[in-house]
Amino acid sequence: MEGKESDLYAPVRDYLTQLGYDVQGEVKDCDLTAVRGDELIVVELKRGFTIELLYQAIDRQRLTDSVYVAVPLPRRGYLDSRLPDMKALCRRLSLGLIFVGFTTAGVGQVDVYLHPGEPAAPRRSAPRRRALLQEHNGRTGSSNTGGVTHRKILTVYKEQALRVAQLLREHGPLSTAQLRALGAPDNTAAIVGRNVLHWFDRAPGEGARYVFSVNAQGLAALEEYAGLI
Repeated sequence: MEGKESDLYAPVRDYLTQLGYDVQGEVKDCDLTAVRGDELIVVELKRGFTIELLYQAIDRQRLTDSVYVAVPLPRRGYLDSRLPDMKALCRRLSLGLIFVGFTTAGVGQVDVYLHPGEPAAPRRSAPRRRALLQEHNGRTGSSNTGGVTHRKILTVYKEQALRVAQLLREHGPLSTAQLRALGAPDNTAAIVGRNVLHWFDRAPGEGARYVFSVNAQGLAALEEYAGLI
C-alpha cells in the first residue's frame, strides 16, 4: 500500500486533539498516546492490517484497555469484502479499529470504525454446524489432506457417487433397487436420477423401471480417484 505509517499520524493526532486529548507520538514504543484526565488511549499505526499489528496492539493492552489499530481505508472503501472480518477479529481481541482515508487533495479523514469493548464470541450457526457434522460423519475414510489448495476434494456425495459408479462398472446396467441390494447408498435414486456429476446414463429396463449405466465421464472419475476410493 502506498504511503508511510507516519502519514497516518497527523490525521489521528488532529482527530484526538479536537476531542480534548493531549497527544504524543512514539512514547515507549507506542506509535501514539493520548491522555485526557485519567484516560489513556494507545493507537498503533500500520500501512496494512497485519498480524504484526495485532501482536503489537495486544501487547499494548498491558498498558490500557483503550487500544486502537489505525490503518488506511482499503482502496475499495467500505465495499471491501475484508472489512467485516477485520471488524470481527478486532472485536474478539477487544481492540478498536480506525480507518484513515485521504481526499484527492491529500487531506486525511478519520473514521473510528470500532471502539474497544468486551470480547464478543462469534454467533454459532446451527445449519453450518449441522452440515459440517453430516459431512464429517458421512465420510468412510480419511481421503483428503487438510490444508491443500487447487486439488479436488472427495466429499460425502462424491464418495457415494463413486461407489455407485464402481458397482455399475463391475456389474453393468442396473436399477436403483439392484444397486442398493449390492450395497449402494440409500440415496442412490437421487444420485443417478439427478445426475449432478453427469456420470450416469439412463435407459428403459423391464416394465416401468429404468436401468442406469456409468458413462465415459464416470469411468474417468473412477480412474482419477482410484487412489482415494
